[in-house]
Amino acid sequence: MEKNLSLQTKINVIALLSSVAECLHQPFELLRQYYAHVLERPINNRQMWLLINAQAAFLFAAFPTDGPLLLRTICCAWFLHAVVLCKRSLS
Repeated sequence: MEKNLSLQTKINVIALLSSVAECLHQPFELLRQYYAHVLERPINNRQMWLLINAQAAFLFAAFPTDGPLLLRTICCAWFLHAVVLCKRSLS
């Protein structure tokens, strides 16, 4: 009886973790599909993350207008690097 209960508990935990993983993955899958629709071509997960990286780099480069010059320069370099990576991956 205890072995059966333990096995059932393990199966329930595995099913729960699988369900949670699927729920956490779904927004990224929708975003990947959105990017594919906008670009009018299929993209993979790596390309999606490169696009997200480029968008984050742009936000950090464009919006801290009152930040130190060194920080703004680093953010601009990050943005340029992200754009180059996107271009290589998508071409």
